[in-house]
Amino acid sequence: MSNLLKFSIAPAVEATEAPPIPRAQAWGREYLLSPTYGDLLDLSQGVPKNAPHPSVLEALAGSSSDPLSARYGPILGELALREAYAEEIRVQYQLPSSSSTSTSQSTKDTAKLVPGSSSNQDGSTQSPEAEVSKGKGTVNFDDISITTGCNMAFLVLIMALCPSGNSSVMIPLPSYFNQMMVFSLQGVEPIYIPGDFTNGFKPDIQAARNYLSTVNEEGKPKMIVLVSPNNPTGAVYRHEELKEWYDLAKKHGMALVLDETYRDFVEDEQGGRGVPHRLFEEEDWRETLVCLGSFSKGYRIPGHRLGSIIASPALLKHVTTISDCMQICAPRPPQIALSPLLPSLRSDLEESSKALSHRRHLFVDVVNKVQGWKVTSIGGYFAYVSFPKEYIHASANVGLKRKRLGSEDISLILAKKFGVVTLPGSFFMPDLKDDEIWEKDVLKGGEGLREDIWLRFAVANVGDEVILKLGPRLEEMNKLMGIGELSKTE
Repeated sequence: MSNLLKFSIAPAVEATEAPPIPRAQAWGREYLLSPTYGDLLDLSQGVPKNAPHPSVLEALAGSSSDPLSARYGPILGELALREAYAEEIRVQYQLPSSSSTSTSQSTKDTAKLVPGSSSNQDGSTQSPEAEVSKGKGTVNFDDISITTGCNMAFLVLIMALCPSGNSSVMIPLPSYFNQMMVFSLQGVEPIYIPGDFTNGFKPDIQAARNYLSTVNEEGKPKMIVLVSPNNPTGAVYRHEELKEWYDLAKKHGMALVLDETYRDFVEDEQGGRGVPHRLFEEEDWRETLVCLGSFSKGYRIPGHRLGSIIASPALLKHVTTISDCMQICAPRPPQIALSPLLPSLRSDLEESSKALSHRRHLFVDVVNKVQGWKVTSIGGYFAYVSFPKEYIHASANVGLKRKRLGSEDISLILAKKFGVVTLPGSFFMPDLKDDEIWEKDVLKGGEGLREDIWLRFAVANVGDEVILKLGPRLEEMNKLMGIGELSKTE
């Protein structure tokens, strides 16, 4: 118990690590006290660089000033947005048009509804007992819930599917720290599937198969969680790879939860928006698949907090119960603003995807030219980069007395001395020194990840000019750490 409080904090909260990004950003602020190399290059957080499209800003101004938008709205989201978003999913995933007749009005008419006037509290116009969405092999409005950001969508799912203290979830390692924090808060045991750093950090499905063959029904994990494009590694899974995971989850009666926060930045052959996967074409996808999404990245509105869950209405019925306790409704002004705009923003999404594709290629070119530095995987908003192994035993060069340096040490030095803020790979791992966790919770093949020689760079929140400044600073870091030749020979 804190000596500042006369009451106690829940043990699960006490045991959960604090959000790590502020720690890394504090290192950057120390650099600014004496910015030897110029501007701070903050590549720590995956946020959009540019402002929302002007039409979005204009619509937000209008919807925010409408007194009706200040009232409660439907729990599962504005019907107009759910319909419009379903159409955008069908367009991006090249799915057939909806055959659902469960809505009684067109999207245009629905957008004019007085807030709270939909026939059901959850925002649908169909019977709340309906549990099977019409239209196999596609996505309909009643397969969609709007949440207050994608992190909340993930928390809702864990609450809906995982009894506290008696559940496990399979998730690749490295893992997104907010998801690990949710597991800790909810008393859910993570089963880490090691990422293969020789294959772009994609998780080893054979390790998962082997594990599932050893557990009984009672001890079976509740879900497999994948993130594509991945946070933190940037790995992008091909459809064929995702289909293997889908089939594995289906075979064992588990949910496959696919976090697609960065789905708008899956590349096609021209560097534009591609088709992330074809799992929605499966006639029975609703029995196994749950997809999470975000409006923050593609539409560049992270502060307005909109996320989504695409799943069977049979699951969304329970999402409604939890969401009513957590949010009552997602923020209404951005929902109302975006509903009629989504089709017109497709070209903006395409341009953003191509610009980010260019920046990723530039990043690979710049970083891989610096001796010892290597982009291990990249995609979406992120790159996972290995630093020179010589750094591990160069503690004397930076005035430290320890046997080895890890990613947090390197990230701190890079930020404080050279003004490059990244996140250390250790932020995406369980305690690297805890042998018990690595023996109990990490599947076979994960030992190599404890080498701890990786940093995560966010490449979407900066311009190309920042990427170009990065190379010389990494070379200066090499000088400090005692590496001779500064750049690779062409």
